[in-house]
Amino acid sequence: MLDKNSIQTFLEKDIHAIFISFIQSGCAGTKVSVETEFDQINLVSSPINENIIAFYRADEKDILEQGHITFAKGKWIFSSEKIQDRCGCGSSFSFEKKG
Repeated sequence: MLDKNSIQTFLEKDIHAIFISFIQSGCAGTKVSVETEFDQINLVSSPINENIIAFYRADEKDILEQGHITFAKGKWIFSSEKIQDRCGCGSSFSFEKKG
């Protein structure tokens, strides 16, 4: 789910837990957010590898686990078969086809 370079960067910074979520933002309407400081209350988790645990909102977990997240050109990019539309820069997307 998370690209190897991002995993390595988190480990080098001694970060072992991340919060991944969808936020309303961008031309296409949704972006993925990856945070290292967060409250774990009411979140579900699953290991990314033996050293990093990802936390999610329960209703986003399945989509996030089926997708791939890459950090490129200063922004997080989410890729998934469920994405129907994407903005020109690639960082925002929609799960529904837009006009």
